[in-house]
Amino acid sequence: MLNFYPWGLSLNRVVPEKVDRTRIEFRSYVWDEAKLGESAGGALHEVEVEDEAIVEAVQRGVRSRFYRRGRYSPTRERGTHHFHRLLSEFLAGERP
Repeated sequence: MLNFYPWGLSLNRVVPEKVDRTRIEFRSYVWDEAKLGESAGGALHEVEVEDEAIVEAVQRGVRSRFYRRGRYSPTRERGTHHFHRLLSEFLAGERP
């Protein structure tokens, strides 16, 4: 994930390691130190800790006996679904 802020860029990389294990790498690239800590991205470390907790919760949910693999959430994952369809069409040679 690329997160652009007035001060620079935050890169979040979610790396699947095993079926039940995922690692998150956070990298920040500061272009303007004068803007660091201001506006969006001001509390970046706290947001990253929250993101890490969300990924861990999803991992636990996937291991749940109640989890059923299936379609994308129509209310939460329309953008992801659209991107995956475009990628699938491109890889199948259906788009220039």
